[in-house]
Amino acid sequence: MGGGGEGGGASSSAVEPAAAASPAPSGAADKPATSAPAPAKAPAAPAYIGPPPPPPRKERVPVWAMPVLAALPLWAILYGGAFGERSDEKASDPVSIGAGIYRSSGCSGCHGPSGGGGVGPAMADTVKTFPVFADHVAWIEAGSKPVQGQPYGATGKVATGGMPGFSDSLSKDEIVAVVCYERVTFGKEKPPPECSAASPDAEAAEASAPGE
Repeated sequence: MGGGGEGGGASSSAVEPAAAASPAPSGAADKPATSAPAPAKAPAAPAYIGPPPPPPRKERVPVWAMPVLAALPLWAILYGGAFGERSDEKASDPVSIGAGIYRSSGCSGCHGPSGGGGVGPAMADTVKTFPVFADHVAWIEAGSKPVQGQPYGATGKVATGGMPGFSDSLSKDEIVAVVCYERVTFGKEKPPPECSAASPDAEAAEASAPGE
């Protein structure tokens, strides 16, 4: 009986071992710790776009220029017409035509470009020498060779015979144009009736004459 009491006392006084801590689930042990989410960025402020630039200004024509622009077409017509008339007048002017023939036919080589003389006599007294227009024409046609050593014209000058005749190289109309040029330009005579109009032959000769 005493043994049974001791055995019962020992059993009641013994300390039971503490229960082992239960291991954490494997999933919880492997999962890394998550950090706190980053705060969302605030949206950027939109760039300021001002009102669209105004359209370029059109340059306005000054008020003072309006009459000038309006008159330009009329001025162009008058300008062109003036030059056209001058061209026609020059083409039909016997004195102008004769000037070209005088240069191109060699007259200026003997009597000088301005009629001042050279190998041949000066032309200032041409009207006094040939008061009659037809005699002047005949003189240029025949030349001085036929009357060499004899007086000729109204002033009684003696012919040297050095001037050739031009009847073979110039037409009658061309010689008339040269006579008109010599009498009006060098002799200072008013244009005679024979110089009132130029013939087609004289115009063609003046047009083909080489320039100076």
